[in-house]
Amino acid sequence: MKVRSLWLASLLLGAALSLPATVSSAQLVEKSYGDRLLRLAEILGAIHHLRDICGANEGQLWREKMLEMLEAEAPPGQFRARLIAAFNNGFRGYRRTYSSCTASAKTAENRFLTEGSELATGLTDTLAASLAEAEDEGGSSAQ
Repeated sequence: MKVRSLWLASLLLGAALSLPATVSSAQLVEKSYGDRLLRLAEILGAIHHLRDICGANEGQLWREKMLEMLEAEAPPGQFRARLIAAFNNGFRGYRRTYSSCTASAKTAENRFLTEGSELATGLTDTLAASLAEAEDEGGSSAQ
């Protein structure tokens, strides 16, 4: 189940990151979307630490997912800095809390994998809806 959750979270994050980055800067910093991106960045940082101490042997996978998100989103400077800070805060916060893999660390890891998967799905849905809306608007103005 844990491997499946990890696979699902990675798949959904990959799907979110593979959508074209056609969302404008104004849409990017929209409160709801921006807040969800910040939370996802924080979760990626926490997972990066928790998976490492719990022996997942994934190297820099979650840091690389964060870099992929930054590349795909191409956020404006200030917001980019906030995303990076959220990742670092997630990593550092859980590094201070857990120095070894305990039952509590595994619970936190599983909780973050679930929440991250849900966030990635929601972000993907938001982007897909924005793209469909933009396509509809483009089609109506051409007629």
